[in-house]
Amino acid sequence: MNKILIFAAILIIIYSSIFFIPNRFEILSLNPEKISEIWRFITYPFTHLNTKHLIENIIGLSLVAFIARELKTAFNDFSSTYLSSGFLSVIPIWLILSFTALGASNAIFGGFGLITQNIKKFQIKSWYIIVLLIIIIFLSSITNYFSYGSKSEQFVSSIKQNLAHFSGLIFGIGFFFFLSKIKPILTKRKRHVLRRLSE
Repeated sequence: MNKILIFAAILIIIYSSIFFIPNRFEILSLNPEKISEIWRFITYPFTHLNTKHLIENIIGLSLVAFIARELKTAFNDFSSTYLSSGFLSVIPIWLILSFTALGASNAIFGGFGLITQNIKKFQIKSWYIIVLLIIIIFLSSITNYFSYGSKSEQFVSSIKQNLAHFSGLIFGIGFFFFLSKIKPILTKRKRHVLRRLSE
């Protein structure tokens, strides 16, 4: 079985298991009022608000994992991008807008960000996919704006959520270029170490 699909299956089991922890939202989400509780920075990407939230992210993770497999994305690239995006990409938006963060959406969009660059090897223009993903990300905010107005709770809540998702997408794209730069350096160092050990 493909490593990426195994990775996704393990994450789905973790997400589903954590979902049944009593009071998970209160004790595991990244709450700006409880910033001294350091474990929240580790637990929040694995915590989901309700059944709908969990199912949406399981579907999203399954989709991005299957696409990554079909594109023959390297497992190390996918897993490192997914986890890094899940833990890090929301932090700047969270610090600025001050909201409770939780869920795997940022990690999923980080995975999609990686894929938008990975498809270039198939001569596909990545910006088509990026524009489509941005539309998908902000669709609920646009709908809430015209339905309830710019000062409504629905719009404010959705724009915070969607900006966080957008940060995941951008992080994933940026992480692709980071990996592109760092991998040749690491490979060169690895060869140097192996050469010295063989002497």
